[in-house]
Amino acid sequence: MQTNKIYCVDVLKGLRRLKDNSVNCIITSPPYWALRDYGNKNQIGLEDHPQDYINKIVEVMKECKRVIKPTGTIWFNLGDSYYSRCGNEKTNTYLKNHQLPKSVRGKFRSNWLQHKQKLLIQFRIAIKCQDELGLILRNDITWVKQWSDFKDKSSGGRCMPSGVKDRLTTNSEALFFFAKSGKYYFDLDSVRIPYRYKWGSNPKGKNPGDCIMFPLEPNREKHFAMFPSTLPEFCIKAGCPKKGIVLDPFMGSGTTALVCKKLNRNFIGFDLNKDYIKIALRRIKESGN
Repeated sequence: MQTNKIYCVDVLKGLRRLKDNSVNCIITSPPYWALRDYGNKNQIGLEDHPQDYINKIVEVMKECKRVIKPTGTIWFNLGDSYYSRCGNEKTNTYLKNHQLPKSVRGKFRSNWLQHKQKLLIQFRIAIKCQDELGLILRNDITWVKQWSDFKDKSSGGRCMPSGVKDRLTTNSEALFFFAKSGKYYFDLDSVRIPYRYKWGSNPKGKNPGDCIMFPLEPNREKHFAMFPSTLPEFCIKAGCPKKGIVLDPFMGSGTTALVCKKLNRNFIGFDLNKDYIKIALRRIKESGN
């Protein structure tokens, strides 16, 4: 596959066309489970059962591990979902048709799929990436979209409005930082931030830590799940050498590609939606990079 191109291809088919150890960095955010219908029969995210979704994403991550170099990094953003029995007959049918064998039935019980349950899907995927794929989880970064200070009653940031009244609103998402091996490319100096006070020990600034605000940005595109450009900018600066190759297997409207061009990195992207690819190519052209 050529760099600096976006391919209209199923994610697994696209990944399997890449050579082993050929990519420096992967930055991506797959479709979340049971959230949106992107109008493609091969899309990920509308599986009848959340475990099927988890298994598919782990299969994608397995290929991601294969294609990154031994010094490569993977930055994986995913939000959670809540389970609802309302109108979910397909899930109920799935549960009836996927009973455990008699030899183990009764030994394993789970209260996972309860109405209103927060499923912790992103963490279930991360654990399987550790247990089954052998990826090394270096950070689970909290992407803070909106914060509140209960002491002085101040707040900041912005996230999607929610009318929920029987729990707190969800104002953050997970960004997992994986490595393939114990020795990997990581440029901390490129993402340091200024000290609040003058007596900081490092002249280049302090380690930003694992709770980071990537403020949402205005969006005029017909794409409902664009992450802000500062998120891939952070990941690329920290996790990909200059002129290296960044892969986004769920490229969407092309934010990762835009930032790669700005930061002198090459990119490869996959997406099933031709309209999103058109948006991405137009944005890249308009950027002039």
